[in-house]
Parts: sequence; C-alpha cells; structure tokens
Amino acid sequence: MLTRRHRRYLPHLRGSRTLLAAAALFGMLYSATSAFGVPFLLSRVLPATFGTAAERAAPLLTFPGWTGWGPLTLPVGHETLFAVAFLPAVFLLRGAAQFAASYSVNVAGMRVVESVRSAAFTRLQSLHLGFFSRFSTGDLLQRLTGDVLSVRLVLVDVSTDLVIQPFTLVFAAGWVLWNCLTLPGGLWFLLSLAVIPLSVLLVRAIGQALQARARKAAANSASLGGIVVENLQSPREVRSYGLQRREQERFGAASREGLRIQSKIARYDKSLSPLLEVAAAFGVAGAVWVGADAGMRYQDLLGIVGAMYFAYEPIKKLGRVSSLMSLADAGLARLEEVMDAAPEVADAPDARPLGRVRGELEFRDVAFAYGEEDVLTGVSVAIPAGQSVALVGPSGAGKSTFINLVPRFFDVRQGAVLIDGLDVRTVRQADLRANVAVVSQEPVLFDDTVLENVRLGRPSATDAEVREAARLAGALPFIESLPDGFATRVGERGSRLSGGQRQRVAVARAFLKDAPVLILDEATSALDAESEKGVRESLALLMKGRTTLIVAHRFSTIRDAERVLVFQGGKIVADGSRDRVYRENELFRRLWDEQAQGAA
Repeated sequence: MLTRRHRRYLPHLRGSRTLLAAAALFGMLYSATSAFGVPFLLSRVLPATFGTAAERAAPLLTFPGWTGWGPLTLPVGHETLFAVAFLPAVFLLRGAAQFAASYSVNVAGMRVVESVRSAAFTRLQSLHLGFFSRFSTGDLLQRLTGDVLSVRLVLVDVSTDLVIQPFTLVFAAGWVLWNCLTLPGGLWFLLSLAVIPLSVLLVRAIGQALQARARKAAANSASLGGIVVENLQSPREVRSYGLQRREQERFGAASREGLRIQSKIARYDKSLSPLLEVAAAFGVAGAVWVGADAGMRYQDLLGIVGAMYFAYEPIKKLGRVSSLMSLADAGLARLEEVMDAAPEVADAPDARPLGRVRGELEFRDVAFAYGEEDVLTGVSVAIPAGQSVALVGPSGAGKSTFINLVPRFFDVRQGAVLIDGLDVRTVRQADLRANVAVVSQEPVLFDDTVLENVRLGRPSATDAEVREAARLAGALPFIESLPDGFATRVGERGSRLSGGQRQRVAVARAFLKDAPVLILDEATSALDAESEKGVRESLALLMKGRTTLIVAHRFSTIRDAERVLVFQGGKIVADGSRDRVYRENELFRRLWDEQAQGAA
C-alpha cells in the first residue's frame, strides 16, 4: 500500500525503528488477545464451565497427534475460578499491549514529524528568492506545520495499522476457518461470508473521492492562512483605511468554503464505517441462516460470530487506512513542492573558497529575466574597489535586480558577474555573501535582544565589538535609553522600535560585519527628514573605503556618490559623475529637477 511517494520518507524513520518494532510486537500481542481471547471464552470456556455434563467433560482444545500435545482441559475443581479470571486476564494483557503499542507509535510519530519538518525548513534555506515570490507566507507556513503531519499519518499511524490489523485479521480468520472446517455445515457457513471482501470495492471508491477533496481542503487551508498572515502583518493599514469589514468578509468567505469542503470530506469519511458494517451484517446474517440450517450448536455459532466481529474490525480499520492514505496524499503532494524544488542558485561541485576581497565588481554583457520578462539586457560595467556608485532610474528599470546579482541571490541568464576578477558562480556562496553587507529600506529585526540583532552581522563578535558598532552607527544613545539597554527585546520585526531606530540597528549590523562591499537599497526612503539626516551621516561613515552600491529614489542620499549609473528599460543609459550625467542625460536631469522643485 506504500507507494513511491510514501517510501521516500522512510529514511526519517531511522531514529524510531526501535519504537516501531516494539509497537509492532505489542500490536501482535494485542491482536492475538483480541482475536483468540473473547471467542475462546464464548465458545469453549463458558460451555465447559456452565454447560451440560458432556460439554464440561469435553476438552477445551484438541491438537493434532503429530504435535505430541494432549487435549487441553479446565483445571479440575477450579473451573468457575478459571472462567471468572480468564476474561480480566485477557483484557489486562490486551490493555497493556494496546497502551505500549499506542505510546510507542505516538513518540515515533513526533520524532518523524520533527525530522521531516526540519528537512523541509532546511530545504527552504537553500532555495533562491524567486521561489518565495511564487508562494504566500501563509501557504508555506501551512506546508511546514499542517502538510508535514501527513508524513506521520502515512509512516507511523497508518503503517502501524498495516502491521497490527492484518495480524488481528489473520488470527480471527484462522479461528473462524478452523472451526468452520471441523463443524457440520461449516464449509457452507464459510462460503456465505464471502460477501464481506466485496467491501474492498466500496473502500476504493470512497478513497478516490476523499483524495480529490483533500487537495481542495489543503489549498483552502493555505489560502486561509495567507489571509490571516496578511492581516496580522498589516494592522495599521487595515485600521487606517477602514478595512476591518473587508478583512472579515475575506476571512469569512474562505472559512465557509473550508467548512463546505470539510463537510464533504466528513460525509465520505464517516460513511465508510456504517456502509462496511451493513455489508458485514448481510454476510453474517446469511452465515447464521446456513449455520442454523446445518444444525450448528449455539456456542459454536456464538464463538464463530465473535471471531467474525474481531475479523470485521481489522477490515473496517484497513478501510479507514485507505481513506487516511487518500487524505495524506494531498498534503504530501504539497510538501513535495518544497522538498523537490530545485535550488536554482547552488554551489558548483568545484566551487572555490573565497577570502576577503578588495571589492572590485564587473558586469560582462549581463542579461536577466524573471520568467519571460526581460529585466536586464546587455549590461556591462566595471566598478573599481572602494568606489561609491548611485543607481538611478524609474521603477522597474532593473536597479534592484542589478544589486541582487552581486551577492548571487539570482544567477544571470547570460554573461557573468565578477568580484575581484572571479565569476561569482565559481566561488562558494557563503564566502561571497560574507563579503557583502546589505542595508535595505525595511531592515528585518528578529524577536530577540538588540545585542543579538546587531551581532547577526558577525556572530563571533564580543559584546564590546557590538557596542562599538552601535556607537559608529549612532545607535548607542537610544539603545542605552531603552529599559534593558542592549538586553531589550525588539519585538517581532522590531515592532518596539521606531523606523529610525530599526535602521540604525541595521547600520550597526553592517558596521560589525565590516564587509568590503556595501549595498544600500533605499536605506533611508522610509524615514522622516530628521531621522534620515542622522542615518545618512552614519552611512557616510560606513561607506568609507568600501565598494558601495546605492539604490535610491530620494536623491538626497546620493549627493556624495562618486559615480552615477542611470538605468532605463533594463540597460545602463548613462554613466559618470553626477554633474556630468546631469548635463548629458535628460532622464536623470528631469528626475533630479523634479525632486529639487519638490524640496523647494
């Protein structure tokens, strides 16, 4: 029943093999006590204790002569005590085996989920930025938290039933077969039960219906998660524009659709057991008719029907297994989109290590596209080490793509990007990115202390080095004014700090990293004039001696740049000093004059 899709996750069971083996052994013990215990009590122990003289004298079990075993009888003088103690003993053993099997399975399940979730999260860390543009945050969150549970369902919960239930079925069916072949009319009784296996067709039909709806349910859950994440990340915008009712309607519509899909799943899932019971009831009713007509004794019939009940339970649970596998396949298919995603930006097998570089950059006939949309075409430019370069142009001209190619967040479609004369595709990504510091428009701070957020620039830095970086960034005064100083937690995405404070922490992080290449991506565009002035002074200090690429729509941040590159339509249309480009390029002159007039 385990397909290729399921088997790929088997390596995650390595740390749980002992637990699963124990679960299988205890499951077999549970199966044996269930299938033999109660039918044996009904058909043999109770008649031998309370029946006629002939029944009390009859042996409980008679073994073939070749075994060398004599007949098994009740202990003389203690028949009632044996009968009274038999059932509690069976159910005590059955209950202990069930607990041990269930506990082992649950612990193994938790380990498997942790292993697969860690593998999926690790995979996400190796994927390029373009992958994250194709999926919403809520969708990826659902895959890591919800869909990953499908692996536990298949590898542990379902697989354990695939071990336990067949044993129960074999033990119970063996009892039925043994009795039917040794009793008058037993063969016809057995043939009348053949209707029960036809329920497999019913299980298959319902499983197919469940699988189709499970895919829709997983997609709806991801959509619902995306709405929640967007709402929680934008509380200010929602309230500023009065979007509360709109958000409630979006959430309500998605929630109602999820309810509709889940209702259909429940209808199919919960109908399976009653339908199987009805099919079994017809089979047993026919068998009872045949048994009565053949002259079977009451206790023999009772024992066989009891064994049939324990044989029926595995059939029902195996039908349930089929349904669960159908439900799990939808989650596994979504999880595979993460696990099988190709890391489009990967280290070459012979990637060389890269030490600290001088910072010389060169683009040689570079072309890049997002899908079919060309963003850069034929870009060639050389930037000497230590030079500060402003990248200017309208939105969509290719500036952000240009800077993203330097730390190799994407790979070029044509041409090459070089650092100190080395193609960035020939060196190790970790070494390349250790030489590049980025300060963006909205710096990401993690829900940790100020100290640890700055230390991200260089995890091995001492507290004194972190403090010095904060001083250089002009962040020391506000940090020391916080309730716990450097030990103050900044909240999710730095929510407890102002925009200017968050930016100064990001600049301090860049100071601490001390990388020879610095990228400033709209680093001050979200700040007010006063905050921008202070951060700009810190950035001017940070830029000294570093190759700096500055992307800015606000031209006040590029006044001190040594060189200007003007982008238009994916190409560099002007290159030179600010004054020269102002004289020679109409686009730059128009953009500059518009901002100057706006400032005036």
